[in-house]
Amino acid sequence: MVAIAGLCLAGCGSQTASNEAGGGQEGPSGDCPLTAEALTKATALKWELRQKKEDHPLETAESIKATVCLYTAADAPQQGSDPLALRADVVTGADAAAVRKDFSDTCTEYGGKVHSSASPEGAVVCDRDGSVVEGVIGSDDRVVSVHLVNADKATAAKLTPAFDQILAAVK
Repeated sequence: MVAIAGLCLAGCGSQTASNEAGGGQEGPSGDCPLTAEALTKATALKWELRQKKEDHPLETAESIKATVCLYTAADAPQQGSDPLALRADVVTGADAAAVRKDFSDTCTEYGGKVHSSASPEGAVVCDRDGSVVEGVIGSDDRVVSVHLVNADKATAAKLTPAFDQILAAVK
């Protein structure tokens, strides 16, 4: 079993992701903000929703709770043959503004540069040495943070051009 950002990836019981996510139906703010199909279209990799957690504490601010959706792409194995993972965190209410600020602070603290996404409007991404593997989109009352969890340098470089399309697929 591999644990990434507090969520398990493989061998996490017998329940399917669609059962954990309420039958696979995705709708208003409490559900996953991306579909596996939209991720596949944006990246040309086959994605699967592996896990969804409600009221999960964020690692960078444990007092903030999020709906966390973890997707994997088995056709893009990373170090140790783990599947590529993408995480989308949805935070609503007053904490959304704090998540946006933390995103900017963390990006610059680790040598990145925050800039507006080419698409969609209102989205920002963190560019670290020419690679974009994380971004946020939303307002002060709902924000979605999207990031590739374990991408190696080659995968990060390959997916950088697709990151704007990933953010554009957020609903």
